[in-house]
Amino acid sequence: MSSSLGLAQRYDDYAVHRLLHDVPPHETYEVTVDGRRAVCKVATAPRGDPATEAHVMAFVGRKTTVPVPTVLAVGDGYFVAEWCPDAPQAATVNEEKARAMGAGLASLHRESADAIDAYGRFERDDAPPTRRYGDSAGSGRDDPTVVKRADWRSVALDRLADRRPYLQSVGHAAVADAVVGYLRAHPDAFDGAGDPVLCHGNYLPDHISVDGEAVTCVIDFEHALCGPAEYDCWRTLLPLSRNESGGEADAFREGYGSVRALPDGFDRRRDLYSVLLTVSYLKSLYLQDRHDAGRTRRLAERMREHVFDSLDALERS
Repeated sequence: MSSSLGLAQRYDDYAVHRLLHDVPPHETYEVTVDGRRAVCKVATAPRGDPATEAHVMAFVGRKTTVPVPTVLAVGDGYFVAEWCPDAPQAATVNEEKARAMGAGLASLHRESADAIDAYGRFERDDAPPTRRYGDSAGSGRDDPTVVKRADWRSVALDRLADRRPYLQSVGHAAVADAVVGYLRAHPDAFDGAGDPVLCHGNYLPDHISVDGEAVTCVIDFEHALCGPAEYDCWRTLLPLSRNESGGEADAFREGYGSVRALPDGFDRRRDLYSVLLTVSYLKSLYLQDRHDAGRTRRLAERMREHVFDSLDALERS
């Protein structure tokens, strides 16, 4: 079992109990370390980077009031964090949860803003295999390092370039190329988006626990980056908007607005974020391989049409 390899480097007393989550390029296990119940997240492919995720999560724990699991150890291709009994269990959401999620995300953005001074992705951390979290040994830092870019458009172009090789391998490079072409032709596309904050990057119901009006646990920071708050909001709102009732998306916006205002032009840039995010969704569709070939092909074609139709509409607007 892959998680035991990292634990053996760190602990004399450990046990691996069960697989909790398996989505490439990571696996997450329930474990016991030194008699303490915990979780261990491990990379299953070179693109996996649990060490950087651990640094981001610990940074959130230090700099904000957002409740996150305490990181116990970071190693080469894995991290260990405390067990949270109220960790998210399901992807279900209602208006009450959506409203709490909105307020929680706004708190993350508001409280991280002063600590984030540039747009960019977090640099990969090659954690040494023998580091307890917070030790002076090892990488010599606890805060994640940002690969700074001049503006949000540059970060978006970097992300599209990162996804293109995989999309090319499945026959959909043209989708990424189309979005790149639009952004290069419209350098002002993201004007007014706002200053950078720490964006969770995947703030969805199955990664958030709530109790009444309060968020009690936030997990899965592997997609975190430094970007405008509206990117993070649309990453949540676009999936919520697909719910039949539509009330969850409105409740999320109400919750967010109770803590922090959305920028001017937020709704005007919806389609732009939709095409940007759809490129990532298209990659995930093939990478996670959850459907038979026919359904995957149909979903991919639907995503492709959405991107090209939306870009045409943006050009006409």
